Amino acid sequence: MNLIWVFRLAIAAVLAFTFRKGGEPERLVASVLATTTLVDLVNHAMFGEPAFFAVNPGHLVIDSWAMIALLWIALRANRGWPLLVSAAQIIVVLGHLSKIVELSLVRYGYFAMTQMPLNIQLAALLLGTVAHVRREELVGRYHSWRLDRSAM
Repeated sequence: MNLIWVFRLAIAAVLAFTFRKGGEPERLVASVLATTTLVDLVNHAMFGEPAFFAVNPGHLVIDSWAMIALLWIALRANRGWPLLVSAAQIIVVLGHLSKIVELSLVRYGYFAMTQMPLNIQLAALLLGTVAHVRREELVGRYHSWRLDRSAM
């Protein structure tokens, strides 16, 4: 149980650092991850704890929304790390879809595909925010988003 609280405190620390120091893409990714956590708490309060031997429809909806939002950010941000975050979220959604297709999937594999990518996402968010802070110190303010070539 202590490990869960250490992980929750690490999540809170990364999000606080990102909201304080990050650029707009960093804050948007942090907002998506924080929102999925809050909506997941509501999902559990309404429908109970998840069982990793069955697909939780609430998790599928939450994770699909997060995948779309993170992919939108990744395709528009002037940074590379959001692609890693969105790729990890795609793994989560693929975990749900593979569970729907193959009901005999081992529950530990389902757990790993739907829960472990958050570690990748948090590491990428932390490293991306640190890189943003360093780049601003070296070159000053810069564009957070890719320039729209069609408007030129």
